[in-house]
Amino acid sequence: MSTTLKALSDFEHGFVTAAALAARLGDPNIAVKMLRHAGFQALDCSELNDVDKQPLQLMSQQPGMNLTGLGKHN
Repeated sequence: MSTTLKALSDFEHGFVTAAALAARLGDPNIAVKMLRHAGFQALDCSELNDVDKQPLQLMSQQPGMNLTGLGKHN
């Protein structure tokens, strides 16, 4: 199965960065809920920096999350 990944829009980039910050400073479960409710559970996060990718790697392990471009897990 081949899927074409697209770059994040400015809004998506900001939203995912905010979710990563929420996970880092608060509750990762809230950050997962943020992404799910926005429909952003399957974005390509390869353009984010390593600081933001770290909490997203943990979040991506939750059921229904399919974030890609995070390095270690995909």
